[in-house]
Amino acid sequence: MRYEVDWSILARPELAALLIDGVRYTMIVAAVSTGVSLVLGTALAIARVSGSGWLRWPAELWVNLARHIPGVFWVLFFYFAFPELLPATWGSALNGWTSFALAAGIVALSVDNATYVSDIVRTGALAIPRGEWEAARCCGLSPWQQWTCCLIPVTLRTVTPPLANRTIHNFKNSSLCMVIAVPELTWATQQIESLTFRGIEATLVATLFYVTVALALGVWARRLERGGYRHWRGAGAVWRRERGELARVDSRR
Repeated sequence: MRYEVDWSILARPELAALLIDGVRYTMIVAAVSTGVSLVLGTALAIARVSGSGWLRWPAELWVNLARHIPGVFWVLFFYFAFPELLPATWGSALNGWTSFALAAGIVALSVDNATYVSDIVRTGALAIPRGEWEAARCCGLSPWQQWTCCLIPVTLRTVTPPLANRTIHNFKNSSLCMVIAVPELTWATQQIESLTFRGIEATLVATLFYVTVALALGVWARRLERGGYRHWRGAGAVWRRERGELARVDSRR
């Protein structure tokens, strides 16, 4: 029997509401988990290139363990297993929290994406010439100032394209949260199919949404890369000039 596409079913108020809520939850999960994973991944990268073994080895162990675990396992772990590892009162409170599924999905995607962000940022940091690391120390900057004022800006210029790819990948991974009934877009398409036995229309709309947002993120990343390159190139020129002045002062001594 030939399938007849009927777009009018998506105009039903209850089904349209499912799709709109799905888009909203998808964007919330993707945006929050991406932001958290960027911060956590950068912190892990800094720890991995740190001279302190107390920071480097635990970070290396965690990254090498966590990145070999599928993302959907993290989602299931934080939703089903994590409350059981807490004291009974805390676990009961989490299970009774109406937004617990959403929070568990965000935490799971943040942990999963942070391991890959850590590798990307670490690679960019190791690509910085050793002379720039030494110059940052010679300027009398604290470790925090060395990273925030000198090293991270230079690193970001190098790692913007792979970070953009990870952002797009994490956006698509928001669909994993459907396994714990977070009402994101993929979950909404499954509900529409269960209610109407017509899933192609909703699936096509969801696919178009994912493709459109992913393409928009790619365009935004390219614009950021070009604009950031001009900004960081100017900052790098100032930094190299200051480093040259410092070298001249040292040579006079």
